Amino acid sequence: MIDGALTTTMILGWLALFAAATTMASTFLSGRARRVDHAAHFHHDARPDAQGDIPFIVPALAIAPVVIFAAWVTARINLIFPVFEFTGTAEIITASIAPAVILLFGSGLFARIISLARGEWAFWSAKPFVRVDRAFGKNTIRKLSPMIALRVALQSASDCLPLVFSELVIIESIFNAPGLGFWSWEHAKARDLNSALISIAALFAIYGFLNIVILITNRDLGKKLAGYV
Repeated sequence: MIDGALTTTMILGWLALFAAATTMASTFLSGRARRVDHAAHFHHDARPDAQGDIPFIVPALAIAPVVIFAAWVTARINLIFPVFEFTGTAEIITASIAPAVILLFGSGLFARIISLARGEWAFWSAKPFVRVDRAFGKNTIRKLSPMIALRVALQSASDCLPLVFSELVIIESIFNAPGLGFWSWEHAKARDLNSALISIAALFAIYGFLNIVILITNRDLGKKLAGYV
């Protein structure tokens, strides 16, 4: 149980790191692109934050086997998790990178972050205070980027969290990663009801905790943005 929670936490930790890097990069690049668009007198005030605007997603079930096969054939790199009992923490941390990368794309989180970053810049760039700052030659990218990045991170996490956890079970099973999702499936196959319920309850606890954090942070951010015009 403890080993399973550790593996799942490592995969989700790498996922959070990659998502944060994607958010910062897409926020900065979208801001630069928006500045060029304004120089060309192009305006678009819509914000694509509706669920229907999420781009097409290729599920992890289709991506992961291809990546595992390609890594072995091209570079003789084995992406399957090593046996937990015969490896150290460093090997488990390293082995968690590939599942996290696949989860980033398979859950739609990567595409959602990029879509939201573009939409947020389009929305805020049309605000009067931004136009005034731009008229005075101020650096609106530096001013808006932290706020937009936080909004993108929270919204993308809220939109994709259910897919992240549903894909997590598939990812752990394909990579033979002994996480909570993997053990939930294994215990269910073995008809070990008590152990399966414990693993599932732990997954739900992590899911609920993340949802609460997103909700509280979103509420606090909304209060801070109430004064923006």
